Amino acid sequence: MKEEKKYNLSGVLKKVLYKNDETKYIIAVLENNQKICGTYFDADIEKIVGEEILLSGNWATHNKYGVQFEFDTLQVKEHELFFFLTKIVKGFTKKAANEILDKYNEDGLIEILEKNPNELLKFKGIKEKKLKNIVDSWHKFKHLRELGSFLGKFGVTSNLITKVYATFSEVDNLIEKIKNNPYILINIKGIGFKRADEIAKALGIDPKSPFRIRACVNYTLREFCDNNGNSSIDKFHLYKLLDDNLRFINEEHLYEEVIIEMLSKEEVYTTKENRLAPSMLYFAEKNILDFFNRRKDEKNRKIIEHFDDYLAKKENTLGFSLSEEQKKAVELINSGEKTLFLIGYAGTGKSTSSRAILELLEEIMSYDDIMTIALSGIASQRISDTTGYNSSTIQSLLVKHKEKDFFPYKAILLDEASMVNSVTFYQIISKIDDDTIFIIVGDDGQLPAIGAGNILADAIKYELAPICKLTKIYRQNENQAIAVIANDIRKGELPNYKDEYEDFRFVDVSISNYYSRKNSLSSNEFSNIRGENSEYILNNILNISSDYIQQYYEHIKNKDISKALTLFQVITPMKGGMLGVENLNIELQRLFNHTKSKSLKIKEFEYKLTDKVIHTKNENMKAQTMSMYKSNSSEYMERRVYNGQLGLIIKLDFDEQKCIVLYPNDDMVVFYDFDYIQNLLSLAYCLTIHKTQGMEYENALIPMSFSHYIMHNTKLLYTAITRAKKMCFIVGEDEAFKSACKKIEVTIRESIINDLLSKNSKITNSKNVETIIV
Repeated sequence: MKEEKKYNLSGVLKKVLYKNDETKYIIAVLENNQKICGTYFDADIEKIVGEEILLSGNWATHNKYGVQFEFDTLQVKEHELFFFLTKIVKGFTKKAANEILDKYNEDGLIEILEKNPNELLKFKGIKEKKLKNIVDSWHKFKHLRELGSFLGKFGVTSNLITKVYATFSEVDNLIEKIKNNPYILINIKGIGFKRADEIAKALGIDPKSPFRIRACVNYTLREFCDNNGNSSIDKFHLYKLLDDNLRFINEEHLYEEVIIEMLSKEEVYTTKENRLAPSMLYFAEKNILDFFNRRKDEKNRKIIEHFDDYLAKKENTLGFSLSEEQKKAVELINSGEKTLFLIGYAGTGKSTSSRAILELLEEIMSYDDIMTIALSGIASQRISDTTGYNSSTIQSLLVKHKEKDFFPYKAILLDEASMVNSVTFYQIISKIDDDTIFIIVGDDGQLPAIGAGNILADAIKYELAPICKLTKIYRQNENQAIAVIANDIRKGELPNYKDEYEDFRFVDVSISNYYSRKNSLSSNEFSNIRGENSEYILNNILNISSDYIQQYYEHIKNKDISKALTLFQVITPMKGGMLGVENLNIELQRLFNHTKSKSLKIKEFEYKLTDKVIHTKNENMKAQTMSMYKSNSSEYMERRVYNGQLGLIIKLDFDEQKCIVLYPNDDMVVFYDFDYIQNLLSLAYCLTIHKTQGMEYENALIPMSFSHYIMHNTKLLYTAITRAKKMCFIVGEDEAFKSACKKIEVTIRESIINDLLSKNSKITNSKNVETIIV
């Protein structure tokens, strides 16, 4: 295939004409009035207006905008040492770096940093403490300049160079390793296959080399599984994706040859004819399947001989009677089952049944032999509160017992199992001894897990263990309706949503004569009406939200941070638009946070003291326990912080350029560098429905607008409504709500377990490749 010729362009960025925060696509103009366009991930494009930039790409003619330069790479042309001092070496401001470089020039400054750093004390703003940070950081990172010089030649920007170093800081001879295999850079978020491939091409790698194709197969498989939730893929679908990424046409024979080799090395596996899976996911799901199969015929001795008598006495101490469905769950464990799936929709008594099961188990084991676990700290605390037993997050438990073969518990209960993807589920079962009783509690009406796999749904479909399904909805009185309304929606039925309830309220902010006006007005006229109505919805949201401000700060004042974080939550389907996450967070922050202390401004957002925030990417972070932080300890530890964890900003340290966040349910204080905040932390006054999975809030509010129509369906709405514990508000358009209630969503994920267990599945040894590749 003929390679497209690349052109270079340079100039000073004058103005940004258009930017899309979702896709990162921008249109801008240089000082010579030349228009440029392309995708720029590395930073907020507005921040580099006025900077000289270097571009690589091609010329194109647009029907509306005329001649444009479509860039593939955009690099800020800045003094290499200036970038190094301000972005990597801690302690230099841009002003100080410019002043010092002006006085000493590059060679002179390097000599001072190496031999006479006290010379820098002459400059305003540099004191003893800051000087020590500068010198320590210089000696730690100075060899990174060589990496920057090497990667800069290939259009890798300063931000990405920093990420490369952070990822591979422990690797010796990193530059040589990148030269030998540029595709190791795919591990860096923001580089991906395309950028690594450009570097590889510049280094002379053959476009059809098996080396390149193997890297693309691995990358494409991982991206497909992460983005779609599938853990396997039809190989012909994979080939189409490879064509797109490699810019090939009908090169299936090349893919077949590489995949045969990858199969022989067990880098990928076949799950059934013409289906492939990444080795990590295959290993996880195959072992999960083996775990359940191994337990199927293994039973413990009966716990209580006269079960009905025991149950009658127990109901007196519990203070309520168990339904026949709930009794069945307890009876299955009493009969000696080692594994149980307890499945129930909202309000069907999963927590009550869980407590009854665990109290039965306490007849034959101690209280401390029992552990309840969940993915998030808040969900973990909730299951502990409702059952009365010890609880932990999954990851905390894994870290705590990482040196042991098995968890030291005789019974483990996993709550909110619908949230747990294949890899995490495998991590749990790999630590569960064969004699440990394992209870899996979940709601299959909710959204599936973030990440690959569909363990809960597959387990129910193939009855991998005994299942007890709870269907009867419990309500303390007729005026409580959250569970009833949610379950009507789950079934695709319109609930009695306009009745008076003590825990549910629909605030109707509709466009009158919606359909007739939509059909009779021009698109611009109707768009204006819709915009006005969105403003009315927004004002209602802010009005309702204001009722919770005083209580929010009372919880903070009383140091009950966990209650503050779960007191009130706005939940919306989408990120963009007036009623999307980003705008609602800005509006709600204005309402909730009036702190006068200095704020940190990044793009259109501000981060302030006492802001409610959410961590957005699984990452190892510098952290302390709360007791360490209170005692001003200089010791730190590395803790894994997970996507979706809610916290509170307790300090903004502008001297050290740190944002400090407390995660109360995890007893963790985490230190964020200002430079990396926008990639790791977001405001959390409003969250997407997906981000609230597994959480529970005292009060929740959900905007309802036709502008979110693409995201409306029964599963999303059911998940959103069931996040509310005491009160749920839905604010918006009546017709949009009715439409969402009838749009039934059935989640279908392709999984390895489904491949292996579905009819006519042909499991083939991965090394016997001739029978696999057709």
